[in-house]
Amino acid sequence: MPTQQDYDDFIAWQCRLRKFSMRELGGRPTPGMSAGIHSVDGGDEQARLNFLILHRDSDARTREFAHIVRKTQDPTQWIKNGLRILAERHYQEAEPFDRRLTALFSTDSSVAYALLKAGACHLKFAEKSVGHGFDFDVASLDQGDPMFEATYWHNHLFNPTLPGQVRILAFTPRL
Repeated sequence: MPTQQDYDDFIAWQCRLRKFSMRELGGRPTPGMSAGIHSVDGGDEQARLNFLILHRDSDARTREFAHIVRKTQDPTQWIKNGLRILAERHYQEAEPFDRRLTALFSTDSSVAYALLKAGACHLKFAEKSVGHGFDFDVASLDQGDPMFEATYWHNHLFNPTLPGQVRILAFTPRL
């Protein structure tokens, strides 16, 4: 059974991957930023998704991202300004990050539906020789929830065609 220290090590690893992605890859996700989704009982990978890690207090950053998107209609400026913020200071330390992960789906996503129906899943993250796997409880977030808003605006920075209506799920580790 994974421990809190194992999970803390995972979040620190995620910060390193994301800092590299922002600074060197223009924000493109690395393989370790996505996870294979499995049943908690085992079995084959059912899907693969990118996940976000969010600061516990993300309101100020969310407002900053929303302002970037709203102040210009030029998506290249959104990305440029978002990358500047994320590369400079966002992933510097692992301590401020919430334990929960989030993922964004279309409102009619069959994967989101299956995850909610199961209520739990096992996520396997891997890149190069490093890998982490944890069981998670899965829940839907409501629009207006700070984690919903943080996930929506973060994703909107990098996806100008993001629809206004989405489904966002939270993944809480079972430790």
